[in-house]
Amino acid sequence: MTLDYRIKNIGIAFVLFIIIYLLFFVCAIVSAQNVKRQGNTFIEQVDTTQTKKLKGQVYETDYVYVDKEGHAYTVYLSSNGNAFINKISKKSGRKYRKYLPKVTNQLQK
Repeated sequence: MTLDYRIKNIGIAFVLFIIIYLLFFVCAIVSAQNVKRQGNTFIEQVDTTQTKKLKGQVYETDYVYVDKEGHAYTVYLSSNGNAFINKISKKSGRKYRKYLPKVTNQLQK
């Protein structure tokens, strides 16, 4: 009888391992953002929206960001050096900042 319980426990542990692995893999895919730079234009491959409230000076750059739908946005720099664009929500119509960590890294190089 103890062999049956051991087999069940091993099976449950294996299923839990697979579920945790799949959740980690899905989170890694969802959080990935691929941005390519072509001159002064940054082109988005995968859309991930991050919102954040910041106080302070905002600097407009000469760079343009093109999302996967082909819309062009001016790239701004916050007072602490993070690149972002201003977007308008399709659902609520509110203006928000979409931060671009990959663009920030490329601008700092």
